[in-house]
Amino acid sequence: MKKVILFCLLASSSAYPAESEREQFLLEANKIGKQILEQTKGKSLVYKLPIIESFAKKFTSNYSAFDIIIQNLGVQYSFAGLHKKVLFTKDRTARVENSSLEDLTNYKEQDAIVEILERAKKHQIVMVNEAHDIAQHRVLTYRILSGLWEQGYRYFAVETLSNSASLQIDKGFITNNVGYYTREALYANLILKAKELGFEIVSYDQHKPSKLNTIDERERNAGLTIKEKVFDKNPDGKVVIHVGYSHINEEKWLASKLKDITNLETLTIDQTTRVERSNKKYEHPTYTKAVKDVDLHDPFIFVNGDKTWSSDSKKWDVSVFWPRTRYLNGRPKWASLNRETYDLASNDCSNLYPCMVEVFKFNHTDEVPLDRIIISSKEEPKTVFLSQGSNIIVMSNSNGKQIKRITVHN
Repeated sequence: MKKVILFCLLASSSAYPAESEREQFLLEANKIGKQILEQTKGKSLVYKLPIIESFAKKFTSNYSAFDIIIQNLGVQYSFAGLHKKVLFTKDRTARVENSSLEDLTNYKEQDAIVEILERAKKHQIVMVNEAHDIAQHRVLTYRILSGLWEQGYRYFAVETLSNSASLQIDKGFITNNVGYYTREALYANLILKAKELGFEIVSYDQHKPSKLNTIDERERNAGLTIKEKVFDKNPDGKVVIHVGYSHINEEKWLASKLKDITNLETLTIDQTTRVERSNKKYEHPTYTKAVKDVDLHDPFIFVNGDKTWSSDSKKWDVSVFWPRTRYLNGRPKWASLNRETYDLASNDCSNLYPCMVEVFKFNHTDEVPLDRIIISSKEEPKTVFLSQGSNIIVMSNSNGKQIKRITVHN
């Protein structure tokens, strides 16, 4: 049942602002989610993907159902490390972008990490959002954590965490029970990075009983939980909050509730509105022009003195632009997290395709890998990323049966 509920939470991020529409959307999501769960329960990720694809084909003419299925499919592709397929999947429900080009004449591009850290000095709360199917967005938070720690930030609050997350994390690896989106490798790395630095990991979402089942109630309850876990203990505490989509919205979502509850200004950072798509016709023209004109390989923002450019200044403070993804042997370079690479041999999957390759620290039964990729054919070259220390590389077939295991010390 937990998976079905989480599936509904995923669906709630879609573009259905009215409560009545959202309620109907969630009912549809729950229904379809149960069907998919019944057919994929206990199956490997490799096995699940074609089943969800078949559901998408079945419901192509039903927009709401198709949208729900596509959202889930995109997340599953992100779990599989298949970023190109994620972008293509997102665009299956996209409309051709007809927005006007925004005027950035008076702004200058700057490194997003440097600028965010500079502005974070004036705050006690920093919120960064993500699209749940774009693992890249976790990399920005990963990169700013060390700098924020040096500034005195000591709490790391994450939307997706379960109530028992802190106990699971203390095992030294991320388990499948830590959360839902944390089953993706880069998210697992992000949580472990925060833990390694010394952050207190804070779970806050769905902690308080829900009576009305509205967005407003959920956001207020989340804000109250963060206040209790952070500022009631330490009024001068500093917290980093990693959330999905609209929760950074300073008009009515979590960011606004936190201001009401704590009387603190939050630095809100958006990564979801000016983004790369599989086809440029679906991109906002401001993004298309920016990544063409700006010669930077790292995420950037636009600044004018102390002012930062935002795609919607009433809702968030900063809009981050990621350059177009560059690939290394089939893998996004940003997914490396500056780790060492290991090239797989052509016979590592023993000609059993599709083949899932995962990199573990311990290879426990419930351990989330620190890297994962699905290989579709022998001709498809692939690289995995290795963390410091011992790395256990496991290849498995579509039924989840191990094909080969390699231990590499890095």
